[in-house]
Amino acid sequence: MPSLFSRIIAGDIPAELVFSEPLWVALLDITPTSPGHVLLVPRAERQHLDELPEAVLATLGGYLARVTTAVKAATGCPAVNVLVNDGAAAGQAIPHAHLHIIPRFPKDGLLTHPHGTPYADGELHRWGEALRKAWR
Repeated sequence: MPSLFSRIIAGDIPAELVFSEPLWVALLDITPTSPGHVLLVPRAERQHLDELPEAVLATLGGYLARVTTAVKAATGCPAVNVLVNDGAAAGQAIPHAHLHIIPRFPKDGLLTHPHGTPYADGELHRWGEALRKAWR
């Protein structure tokens, strides 16, 4: 069954589109974290970003920059959060890759980044090695 985003892209479900291009669409989130919260959605239906076709990924940066600029201009916000929930365990509610562009204002009280716990002795290097190995 097509995802909610695929159904929106097909015109089966109404949405407030910001733009509709051959590889990407942008639309307003219907439950925004703050007014002007935009979703940048690839037309290609894949759950995870790393599953998207190379041609789609190659255009991501340009569209993300343009949406960010548009959100700042339209809302007057000085900053945005760009959020990706890449998979169910990360809180992805719709199994179709997408990015959230959330307008932010000083002292708006919204969560920015949860504070973590420092690595134990030697763990930073161990994780660095594991990630370098996976990169190769």
